[in-house]
Amino acid sequence: MLGREAAAQQLRAAIPEITEEYRAALARIGSPLVSRDDIWRQCRHQAQGIVAECAQALEDGKRPESPGAAEYTRLLGAHRVVQQVPVSESVRAADVLWQAMQTVVTKVVDQVEPEQRVAAAQTVSTAFRVAAGYRLYQGIRAYEEAQRPAAAAEPDRAPAVVPGGVEAPALGLLTLREREILEAVRAGLTNRLISRRFDISEATVKRHLHNAYRKLGVSSRVQAINSAFPEQG
Repeated sequence: MLGREAAAQQLRAAIPEITEEYRAALARIGSPLVSRDDIWRQCRHQAQGIVAECAQALEDGKRPESPGAAEYTRLLGAHRVVQQVPVSESVRAADVLWQAMQTVVTKVVDQVEPEQRVAAAQTVSTAFRVAAGYRLYQGIRAYEEAQRPAAAAEPDRAPAVVPGGVEAPALGLLTLREREILEAVRAGLTNRLISRRFDISEATVKRHLHNAYRKLGVSSRVQAINSAFPEQG
């Protein structure tokens, strides 16, 4: 028989197995979340985080927390608009993930001391609802915000033009490094991860983002993505 800590370790060890079953289940229902590698990588990251939080809750009985989950999920919600993936797909995916976990969760719980099995199963179920629900809430809010054009938030901002009166593409307003950093933001990286990718400080990342916001006439990461990549799916 396993204690809760050992059971949690088994659940963590099964994350790759759960992820593969999750992807296969999404493919069976024709979900656009597995239609492209970049979309699937983001979806996989979310799923792995949720399962890891369930394992943590099983181990210590506390409410699961994942540093950076809120920021990443808000960015992901904006990406879904750019990628033209309906927000309803995220809601459906949560149910698919829970079903994909069932075989492993049942196996793990069955190995816990008999008197602890009901509590262990409830802990995992509650942790899943909290972790998935929190991400859905953050993602849906960002999705709705990203659907509102940046120009509507700042109606007095005149569009940038090039000689001849032709409106300039948003990316044309930015330096190469500013574009690189916005691409990294679009991929879901936090400021810390961006600083590591480009070997610069987080303060420098923030400065480049501030400059990009000013040039694009926006005030947030979500609006910047929506403005810089309006046609990319």
